[in-house]
Amino acid sequence: MPRLLILALLPLAGCTVGPDYQRPAPTAATQAPWLEPGTPGVVDLAWWDSFGDPQLSALVNRALASAPDLKEAEARLAEARANRDAVAGGRLPSVEAKGSITENRLSENGQLPIGNIPGVDREFRLFDLGFDASWELDFWGRRTRQTEAANARAEAALFGQRDVMLTLIGEVARSYFDLRAAQADAANAAALAASDAELARLTQLRFTAGEASRLELERAEGAARTSAAAMPDTDARAAAAAYRIAALAGAAPEDVAPALRKPAPVPASPDRILIGVRSELLERRPDIRRAERELAAATADIGVATADLFPRFSLLGSLGQQARTPGDLFSGDSTRLQIGPSFSWPIFSGGTIRAQIRGADARAQGAAARYQRAVIGALADSETAINRFLNARVAEAETGAALERERAAYALAERRARSGEDDRLTLLRARQSLVAAERRADQSRAAKGQAAVTLYKALGGGWNSR
Repeated sequence: MPRLLILALLPLAGCTVGPDYQRPAPTAATQAPWLEPGTPGVVDLAWWDSFGDPQLSALVNRALASAPDLKEAEARLAEARANRDAVAGGRLPSVEAKGSITENRLSENGQLPIGNIPGVDREFRLFDLGFDASWELDFWGRRTRQTEAANARAEAALFGQRDVMLTLIGEVARSYFDLRAAQADAANAAALAASDAELARLTQLRFTAGEASRLELERAEGAARTSAAAMPDTDARAAAAAYRIAALAGAAPEDVAPALRKPAPVPASPDRILIGVRSELLERRPDIRRAERELAAATADIGVATADLFPRFSLLGSLGQQARTPGDLFSGDSTRLQIGPSFSWPIFSGGTIRAQIRGADARAQGAAARYQRAVIGALADSETAINRFLNARVAEAETGAALERERAAYALAERRARSGEDDRLTLLRARQSLVAAERRADQSRAAKGQAAVTLYKALGGGWNSR
């Protein structure tokens, strides 16, 4: 009879309940061309090397090797993979070894009249040694859906780790540009403070000689104090950026910050950044791929919940030796054996199972919405980043041209001062204009670098270069 039952149930083994997952098809928005006039071409993956700064490249490599955030993400990935392997192991038969030694005493007033049966001792010791085996037959695909969900979650954790990697690279590069911009600002602030101090000194001399008014003197001294007050802030910004880079790289401040505190110019960013095509974002952005894998897992969970509506069939077996004395334990007459099918079916559960199915379906709908949000957000991020970079490139060109004009004007002012055509005050004012132009040019150079980093990150390049 058990064999006939098993044979009757085997044809049902191919049935898998719940929806079959289909990866969302690319939308019209992802297939459309870019709105911003970027440069088509293959996206640079190891983009931090494009700035031509060996120290920046070394910092990125160090962060990828030892950053705590990345190590935490890798631990979450290892946990997800372990859970996947545990679920996969549940599809196989399980075998468990068991053994026991028990002291027993039967009741004389129980179901069996022990006291009236000659030769039966109501007190005895029982030795038991053997194996128990069980195997749940996956008739409705419950185990299959569990495996699908576990695989998808492991892949989601992988892309989560890659998203952390991409964010880490971007933060290191941004902080590095903050550092160099603050150092350039500090140099310009020092030059402006020196110029304003000299202008205040000359104005004091002119005031003493009756050639300048009190108002001119107060303004000159106020400007000198304002310029001097700006210097500590630039130093503080540079220090904060250096310490932030050390933290991102997973290093103590003293291991990284001293070398970074030595002034260096703002790195030059490329004038062209290849942006590829829109549809490539679906493959290149790890946050999109993680959201898609989370949707796949949530879809599989619907099947897991649905399978609880149907009976579970298992094959059970037990084989071992049982005896009252150790000497008889391994005798052939002491062998025990149990084998056969079993099933359980929750006929009534107060609507719990159907509520769980509705909950799983709602979670899948939420995962689909998160995936859609990730795609739309990636498109918006990329378009914004392209626009910002193009405008930053124009701004850098304009401030660079303005700087060249100020340099020419200062050179002319120097020649006129040497020939006696202009006084020193005129030369100092020309110097102030030049320092201000240099500051704007450095800020534009840094802003373009920051815009380049943002664009590279929005395009999803970086994690897949290694």
